[in-house]
Amino acid sequence: MLNMVGNHDPVVKRRLEQQAKNALYTSKTIQNETVSCLAEMVAEEIIREVKDSAQFSVIVDETKDVSKSEQISFIVRYYYNGAIHESFLGFQEADRLDAAGLTSKIIGCLEKHGLDYRQNLVGQGYDGASVMSGSHSGVHARIKEVAKYAFYIHCSAHCLNLVIVDAVQSVPDAGNFFSLLERLYTFISGSYVHQKWLTVQQEMFHGVPRELQRLSDTRWSSRHIACRNIMNRLPAILCVLEEISSENNAQRAVEAKDILVQMDLNFVGCLALFRKVLNDSNMLSEMLQSKTVDLSKAINLVESLKETIVYYPTESFFDDLWTDILETCEKSGISTQHIPKRSIQKARKLHDSLVTSTLGQHADPDSKQMFRI
Repeated sequence: MLNMVGNHDPVVKRRLEQQAKNALYTSKTIQNETVSCLAEMVAEEIIREVKDSAQFSVIVDETKDVSKSEQISFIVRYYYNGAIHESFLGFQEADRLDAAGLTSKIIGCLEKHGLDYRQNLVGQGYDGASVMSGSHSGVHARIKEVAKYAFYIHCSAHCLNLVIVDAVQSVPDAGNFFSLLERLYTFISGSYVHQKWLTVQQEMFHGVPRELQRLSDTRWSSRHIACRNIMNRLPAILCVLEEISSENNAQRAVEAKDILVQMDLNFVGCLALFRKVLNDSNMLSEMLQSKTVDLSKAINLVESLKETIVYYPTESFFDDLWTDILETCEKSGISTQHIPKRSIQKARKLHDSLVTSTLGQHADPDSKQMFRI
């Protein structure tokens, strides 16, 4: 790190070149101690600001690190010098993940930094897990017993994610669509297929090749990146699948053919629709996570998204969406003709007869109307 800084700072470079070799301070032990000292200085400055502002809130979440150990992240939110601040205090390893254990960790962190949480803690922000949000024995209830002003707020971005998850899971076609995207990502990510994927992109498109996005169960709104990349690179994806389906490796060929046959007009329609829906919802999700957002702004943002969603079923929106679908199909060489699930069979006893009309006869809907249905 110092060598890199020395490439841009002549003072550091001269010190590294002229200093005695046993006093360079570049060993990992010395540098780790230096970073720890800097971290303590930053934390002390944050705590000073929190104490000056008096009232503060805490935002806590848990996650696994690369060693699969549960880590708790601590953030304090406070008003200081005319602005709202959200400052990261650090990680702590979670020994227990029950409500009592997490409560002890949070209170221990606040006491460690000398913060008067009993009188000055006015808010708690967590996800909606029962261990955190339980009204009787959850973390927020336990903390409120000792900090009576610490009201619990369920993360608005997490609420939005739950709405999207429930909405998608209630529609079978949507669930099948995202399952196919996950399967496509897994197939393209294989070492052999991935190299071919990069090569085909370089041949068909200008610029840096794009990677397919792994789907996240906890941040559904971010899936718009996956939909966007697939829609922009759909011709290349189809080309890769067609090449592999004709190769000698039977297992890869069969899987490629299976994915390829499902990428039809209905797939493109779902792709275009979810790219739009998830893009709009992701904009709200990012804004809800902004440090400067307040309750009034959050309400206005949610109302704005609701107005946008109400516009989706209108004729003008569907016409624009259908135009986008047809253009994508044309560029990718996908048929836009609706294929009925089964052909209408004539009754055996009518095989020798000329049937001019049947009870309940109706015209088959075209591709546009069938997709809309």
